[in-house]
Amino acid sequence: MIHARKSMDDFHSGVTLEPVAKPRPVEKRRRLFKSSEWDLEEPAAFTRIARSPVELALITGVVIRLFRAVVLTHGNVTATYLAASLVLGTLFLLGMATLHLGRFPVREWPWRAPLFAIFETAGEMAVSLVLIALHREPWGTARAEFTDWQPMATGVLFWRLIAVCLWALLLGLTVQFVRGRVLKDTGREVEPRALPNGQPFIERRKRNEF
Repeated sequence: MIHARKSMDDFHSGVTLEPVAKPRPVEKRRRLFKSSEWDLEEPAAFTRIARSPVELALITGVVIRLFRAVVLTHGNVTATYLAASLVLGTLFLLGMATLHLGRFPVREWPWRAPLFAIFETAGEMAVSLVLIALHREPWGTARAEFTDWQPMATGVLFWRLIAVCLWALLLGLTVQFVRGRVLKDTGREVEPRALPNGQPFIERRKRNEF
């Protein structure tokens, strides 16, 4: 008994208790959100295209115009068929816009969204010229002529601007709601405007591209 008590006394005498420092808000944020949880390993070419509103929008326009031509010239053109094709094309357009916008701070979306829509329209109408020359561009129940190209381009630009800009607005409001309300309600602090390396909190990617 005496030996056990002596061992316990020796143990307590050899233990040094140090005060536990309460983590500061910045340290708490770094612990909650590690950089490895946000950084994605992507091919350099894919990252460059996704960050460029010109290249990604042109690719989107080309795909959408070819998809439209196939839908309107093949298959049984019914109301359900056209509605499903319209939904699919819209989802693809908004998904590609989200792929681009999501890599930049929300404050840049007001000019990036319409720029994306403009170049997407340019890609569509470039393909439209080729299809018109090949007599494969549907325009109502007939084939489009070169005289129809300008009104077609005006309509496409109008609807693409409406769709992409409205989607960017809804997406931006959602992001701000999540940052301002949900994170606070869960006890997590809203991320700072910039990390020590100058990058935005979520968009920690290279900034040397357009």
